[in-house]
Amino acid sequence: MVSGKYSALSGAVAREQAMANIANNLANVSTTGFKRDRISFESMLRGSRQTRQTRGINYSRIRRIETDFSQGPLRQTGRSLDVAIEGKGFFKIRSRGTTSYTRVGSFALDQNGTLKTTDGFAVLGDSGQEIQLPDAVGKPISIDEQGNISVNGTPAGARLQVFTVSDTSRLKKIGNSLYTLQSGATGQVAESARVIQGSLETSNVNMMEEMVRMIDTQRKFEALHKVLKSYSTLGQRQSELGTVG
Repeated sequence: MVSGKYSALSGAVAREQAMANIANNLANVSTTGFKRDRISFESMLRGSRQTRQTRGINYSRIRRIETDFSQGPLRQTGRSLDVAIEGKGFFKIRSRGTTSYTRVGSFALDQNGTLKTTDGFAVLGDSGQEIQLPDAVGKPISIDEQGNISVNGTPAGARLQVFTVSDTSRLKKIGNSLYTLQSGATGQVAESARVIQGSLETSNVNMMEEMVRMIDTQRKFEALHKVLKSYSTLGQRQSELGTVG
């Protein structure tokens, strides 16, 4: 009975964690460039792995949490320094002294003509240097699908580069739709992604899908909670029987 009780308890804990994940996805349904997280489960039912890791107890747990980097819908803004990526890839920026990646293309020029994010982080080009447009402040800027920047109709000699990552599972979320690349993966210049000026990529969270997952997860949690209550009742009955006579 103990094994079944722990199995139900671990399942309930895993579903509670899944609910937190769904709630975070729903909270960011309107966040520009946000990528939803997905949870996968695993059961430890038999074999040497179960013996080593769970001491022979049937066990259910979260296997991994993965970020879904699928394309989100594009929303037109008409702003010249709002850009979206159509296809796979990221913009590279320098945040807090480290290189980070993002799909959020809401940029601005500071007083020195440096292209920066709304958080004040510098945007990097294909050479890893900050994109400098000193003559562009207050002037019309155009960006073609390859990221080439023109000021007042004249090429500025700068390019807003898109980068791909060899293994997106090595990207770690650090907040504000920013990611750092962990060891084991590399970033390189994207070949096929398009840069769309005057648009931003919205969240790839599907509200209806998340609501369905929330209801399903809640029902499973309630079912496992009832199982735990049943085990508790059985335990009480066993204790009562043990004291008879």
